[in-house]
Amino acid sequence: MITENGICTDDDTLRWEYIAGHLESIFRAMQNGAVITGYLYWSLLDNFEWDKGFSPRFGLVEVDYDTFKRNIRESARKFSRVCQTGVLKR
Repeated sequence: MITENGICTDDDTLRWEYIAGHLESIFRAMQNGAVITGYLYWSLLDNFEWDKGFSPRFGLVEVDYDTFKRNIRESARKFSRVCQTGVLKR
């Protein structure tokens, strides 16, 4: 089980490329015999990091800390399609 795999960036295109690259690596590892039971991206939401406060942006869902409004990022939509279809499209 791969857990807490994510990237801290304001660039959502980079976030998707990071996820897609890791999914491709997981697929290759499984083809070579690795038993992988799951993949969990870190994190669903932007959150508080003890050593850096609210500035790091990890989330598939952006949080506006002034209004607490959530905005689903495009990387989340793409990851969702992969989870639903089992097909990775870059």
